[in-house]
Amino acid sequence: MWRVLLVEDDPDVAASTKATLEHLGYFVILASDGHQGFELIASEQPDIVVTDEMMPVMSGFEMVERAREAHYKGFVVVCSAISESGVRNRQARYDAFLQKPYRVQDIASILNMLRAISDGAK
Repeated sequence: MWRVLLVEDDPDVAASTKATLEHLGYFVILASDGHQGFELIASEQPDIVVTDEMMPVMSGFEMVERAREAHYKGFVVVCSAISESGVRNRQARYDAFLQKPYRVQDIASILNMLRAISDGAK
C-alpha cells in the first residue's frame, strides 16, 4: 500500500482529500504545516508527499527543499492557488504541480500516474 503524506493547513481540504485517497487504497498521513510535514517525511519516509505551497511555519517549497537536502527520494506534488508559472520558488524539486482549487480526482490521477512511473522503473 502506497503511503501518502498530505501537508495541508485547511482542515476541510485535508479531510476530503484524505477520505478520497484512502477510498482509493492509499494510506494517508496528515500534517498541518511545513515543519510538521518535514518531520514526518524524515520519520515516515512516505512514497509520495502532496503539499500546499503556502502554509504557516514553513512553506511547502522550503519543506520540499529541506527534504531533498536530507535525501528524500519519494515523489512530491505541490499544490498552490498561484499558477505554476507564477510561483516564487521554482527551484524546489517536485514531480507534479496542481493548481488550487482542485478536484480530489485530479490528485488521484496524478498519484496514479506517479505510481505507474514508479512501477515502470522497477
